Amino acid sequence: ANQFDALVSFHYNTGAIDRASLTRLHRQGRFAEAQGEFGKWVHNNGPVLAGLEKRRAEEAALYGEA
Repeated sequence: ANQFDALVSFHYNTGAIDRASLTRLHRQGRFAEAQGEFGKWVHNNGPVLAGLEKRRAEEAALYGEA
């Protein structure tokens, strides 16, 4: 349930469900690798945004919870 919630949050915010390597890794059952992909999505037209870093860290933590 936590993985689903984290993925919904990620994809709702990014719209990247069809192109994110995170999605591909998740579907392959490579969950630890998928969890590490959240941190790549912290840019807004180039610059890293602190708010996105925080959001992605929270999503990754939720994704990793059993």
